[in-house]
Amino acid sequence: MSDTLLIMRPAVFLDRDGVLNVYLPEDYVKTPEELVLLPHVAEAVRRFNEAGYPIFVISNQQGVSKGVMTDADLTAIDAALHARLAAEHAFIQRSYYCTARASENHPDRKPNPGMILRAAADHHLDLSNSVFIGDTETDAQAARAAGVGKFILTLTGKYPHADVASDISRFPVAPDYVAKDLFDAAHWVLNPQNEP
Repeated sequence: MSDTLLIMRPAVFLDRDGVLNVYLPEDYVKTPEELVLLPHVAEAVRRFNEAGYPIFVISNQQGVSKGVMTDADLTAIDAALHARLAAEHAFIQRSYYCTARASENHPDRKPNPGMILRAAADHHLDLSNSVFIGDTETDAQAARAAGVGKFILTLTGKYPHADVASDISRFPVAPDYVAKDLFDAAHWVLNPQNEP
């Protein structure tokens, strides 16, 4: 029975802002009311659920250490995220947040892989067959540093313009796929013809 518990499974890792909810480039999501889910997000998450992938949010949230919001605010926002998805029968297994400032170079703060590695240890995840879906270079770097098999860039966050697809040189780690949104990313992951 212990062997069964230790079977490793692939997962889907998602950045939050710009992947699940509207990205606020000059601000932070500070309250549940400011959390606006992007179109078709619940459907994409539900498709991953139905395919058997556990889903984990991996997100930097330095607004807490900057005093823009509190830990309690972040907890309330995360609860709202889970509740809104659950209302549409879409489920995230767990969220991991790093509240350290960028200047601290905390091991959990992307581009460092700490949050991903912690999730893998907590949930016996097979990182080499997992996928990270994010909207920034730091997402790509964290995924690569953790040994995640594939990275997908979505164009719903930091880089909203399709021309980034032809300018991957700005990414120290090239995406395996550039998706218009999370639903497009889910289709690519779950479509067997995309496998090499």
